Order: sequence, then structure tokens, then C-alpha cells
Amino acid sequence: METVYVFDAGRVCPGDILLTRVPLKLLDHSTFQSSAIQAGTRAPFSHAALCIEHGLMIEAVGAGVCRFALGATGVRSKANVKFLRLNLDVVNGPQHAQLAAHFGHQYLSRGYSLPGALGTRIAPLRKKARGDLFCSELVARAYDEARCPLLPGKKPNRIAPGDLLKSDVLRDVTKLALVPIQIDTPLMYYLDDGSHFERVAHWEVRTKLKIVQSPPVQRELAALGASVPGFFELEKVLRQASSSGLDDAIHDELVRHDFSAEYTRRTLVSVDLKEPGEILSAEFAARFEPPEDQLKNLNKDTLEFLLEERKSAIVSFQNDIASRKTDIETWDRHRSSRNSRTFDYLTTMQRPLLDVSEQLLKLFRKELDALTAEQERRRASAAQ
Repeated sequence: METVYVFDAGRVCPGDILLTRVPLKLLDHSTFQSSAIQAGTRAPFSHAALCIEHGLMIEAVGAGVCRFALGATGVRSKANVKFLRLNLDVVNGPQHAQLAAHFGHQYLSRGYSLPGALGTRIAPLRKKARGDLFCSELVARAYDEARCPLLPGKKPNRIAPGDLLKSDVLRDVTKLALVPIQIDTPLMYYLDDGSHFERVAHWEVRTKLKIVQSPPVQRELAALGASVPGFFELEKVLRQASSSGLDDAIHDELVRHDFSAEYTRRTLVSVDLKEPGEILSAEFAARFEPPEDQLKNLNKDTLEFLLEERKSAIVSFQNDIASRKTDIETWDRHRSSRNSRTFDYLTTMQRPLLDVSEQLLKLFRKELDALTAEQERRRASAAQ
């Protein structure tokens, strides 16, 4: 049995800020960047992320600006993490936090800047008019745009992760969000052990940035007098473009990277599927139907962890479904002869994955019902 700390996704609110660090291990090169940022910024934390929806965070990492869900994510030591939230006396605090989450979402698919992170303390590494972001800059800029600066008088690109601890408008809510549990098997992700599992979002962001920066797309953007930092903004330009040249360039780059097939494959692998149709099989559904004797043999901590993890998974898939539906509806609404190749390509890719997410949501809800019934059975037995 191992004691680790997991996040209670239900207590993590939009606008909350997560700070983390990875202790240095000389034989593990994946820990070096965290230590370099801590040393370069003279701060105790090396990374910051922003909650944009319940259970869903956004962060600027090596791959760019990506999302990650808190479900199945934890830390080995509570000393390596801090959760910060606006003070109760901040006027219109919840509205500012929600706005910051909204603006943070707009940064998806931008690049990451390690020189920018170190540049908070090392002047020669600072760059002006940069489209890419580093982690704490993303957080600080989102709050600046929400008209609630975290460190008044200090520009977002001068704020290191550890600086956020000095903010007069933030309070520490780590004890509310972090829960200790004992587990028999490791979690999927740890934020403080130096392991960097290749998530689907990382590959997606890297590939989309390559598409944005490709010569054909850049030529078409230049012809339109436009410049964009990421794929999110590129889609906006495509909706309004008066020429089909940009549509052709983006579509051809998507095809060249085999984006649909690879995105689908990686998404399915992340939920242990090879083909979308497998999710309808009885064999797959059986994984979400724990036998009665297995439920009875779960220790208290494991049962409570599974309950929270499944609740977090449900929130994550609800968000995922809403996001995919919004994308498809947006592409449908703005489709025209000038952008149909790109939007048709993306819609065809997303529809079967939307079906997979909707089916997974049903299965997780079914499993949660079984776990909840076992918890209630134990409570009733203890009350007798």
C-alpha cells in the first residue's frame, strides 16, 4: 500500500490556480527542467496551471498550451503542490475567476516558451510580442484580461510560478482540494515525479502548431494580412476568410500529417480501445461492472478513491462531450464554400469520437452507481 494525494475535482473551481514542482533526481533527466526553472526564477515552484472547468485544467508545457483532467492525477508529496484561489474579500471574485477561466481557454494550442519562463528573472531571455506563453504568464494574463491582476504593477511575462504565492488577492486552499489516500496500484499520472506521459493533447497541440507554422498556411495568412499565434485563432480567420486558399492550405496540411487517423488512434488508445465500435461490446462494458465479491474486498481508502475518481471521470467526459459538440456546431454554423474542406475534415473526425465519449459517460455512471451502492451497504451495516 502506498499513500499518495489526489485532487477532489468537485472542490476545484474555475479560476483556481495549481502550483507544482518536481524534486531533482540526478539520474532522471526529466526532473532537470523543473529544477532549472526553480533555480532561474529563485522560486519554490516551477509550474502553474489554471482551472477552466470543474476537474479540467489548462497549462503551458513543452508541447504548448494543453488541457488535462484531474481524474487519475495525483502527487506523491503534498509539499510539492499548492492550490490558490481568490480571497473572499475580492469584489466580484467568483465572476473574475470565471472570466479568467474563460480567457485561459482562449490560449489553447499556443506554443510554450521556456526562455520566457526563465526570462522572468533573466532579462536577455525576454521577448516582446511573443505569441507563445509560459505557464505562470498564462495564468497571470488570464486574470489581467479578467481585470483582476494578481500582482498589480507587474506584467504577466515577468511573473514566475512562485511569485503567485506573494499575491495579496490569493489564498491557499490546498487542504480543501487535496485528499490523502492509500492505493495498491499506481495512478496514471503524478505531477511531481518527473514522468511525462505523452497525452493526446500534447501531440495534438504540437501538430496543430506545426500546421499553423507551415509555409503554405503562412503564405495564405500573409496574403490575407493576418497573423495568428495558434490553431484556435487560425480557425477564426478561416471562418471569415474571403479566399478558399487558406482552406486548401489547412486541409492539405491536416492530410499531410494524417491528423484524423493519428488523433483518433491516440484518443482511442487513451481509453484502451482500438476501434470506436469496440465500446459497444459486452466485453468492454464488463470492465465497468465490478463483481459483488470484488466490491466487498475493497478497502475503505480504495473505495473512496474510486468513488472520487469516477466522479471526476464523469465530469471530464461531460466536458469532453460539450467541447466536441460545440466544435461540431461551430463548424456547421460557419461552413461555406470557402472553408468546407477543413471543417468537413474535422467534423468527420470528431463525430465517432463524440459517440465514444457519450458511451463512456454511460459506463462510468453505471460503475459509479455500483460503487455508491457498496458504500451505502457498508454504512447501513455499520449503523446496525
